[in-house]
Parts: sequence; C-alpha cells; structure tokens
Amino acid sequence: MKKSVLARSTAGIAGAAGLAAMTLALAPVASAQPAITTSTAYCADTTYTVTLPAADAAAMATQYGDNNFVLQATNTSTNVTWWSASVASVSGQDVTFQWTPSQSIPASGTATGTWNLFVTEAHVAATAMGPISVTVVQTAPSGTTCMPTTGTGSSTLSPSGGLLSTLLNALLPTLSSGQ
Repeated sequence: MKKSVLARSTAGIAGAAGLAAMTLALAPVASAQPAITTSTAYCADTTYTVTLPAADAAAMATQYGDNNFVLQATNTSTNVTWWSASVASVSGQDVTFQWTPSQSIPASGTATGTWNLFVTEAHVAATAMGPISVTVVQTAPSGTTCMPTTGTGSSTLSPSGGLLSTLLNALLPTLSSGQ
C-alpha cells in the first residue's frame, strides 16, 4: 500500500515538474526592453527615436502572431493618446519609431507634461510593452539641451534593462580578450 501511494505521488510530482518546464519554455524571452534616445531635456518640437529590441519584437511576434508594431504615446497630463504608423519588424533587426511630442497632439493641445510610451502589436489588443515615462517641456531649462545625446545611452523601461546592458558592456572586453 505504501509503495503504490509513493509511486503515485512521485508520478504526480514528475508530471507537475514537466508541466512547469513546458510553461517556462512557452514564455517569451525579453531582452533589454524598449528605449528612447537619451536627452538632457525632452522638448516638444524635437524628434526622438524609440527602439524595440529585435529579441523583444521576435518574442512578441511569436507569442501573438503579428510582426507589425505601433508606438503609443499617452500624455498623462492632458489625457491625449497618439499612435504611430505601423512598422513591420525584420528578423534580427530592432524596430524603430520616430516621435515628436508636438506632432502627437491636437492643434488646441499642449505637448508638455508626462508622456507614457508603449510599443504594441498593430493588430493585437492588450500586448503593450512599456511604459517609458518621459517629461516633455516647451524649451530646455538652462544648462540642458533638447537634442538627443550621442553614444548608446537610453532611458529604459526597467532597471533590469539598463543593468543587463551595463553587465554585458563590462563583460565584453573580458570575453574578447580571452580572460
């Protein structure tokens, strides 16, 4: 009697472990998350690039079945939402969008305030990745500029995205030198 109860318990545990492994295998693997070009001040009439990394685009396309993406920008101060034109992802390449806050509002509105930026699949509801939160001003405060900075910096959605980039950049010289 004890042996059969033990055998059934072990089989149940093994089945549950197999189901958990299958669930993990189906979950999309995200990379660094969407990012916006870094600037010392985000200004209403300046164009910024928002990037969805290729790995994230591929994971979303696999999970939801669509490889066309849009940028959604919502001004939380004025409750205005704008969507970009659809951009098709190309395997292995980042998906990029151009966003100018002043072009994202009605003629009577203002572009200043806090904007939440999301990337979503064009034809699939509730697949948004984000937000990236950016505060837009009319003119750059003293000592700052509206122009995107040079280099590879970005404002990311989560600390894990920036941390991953920092760790990879720290490891690359070590790995390439064979240490």
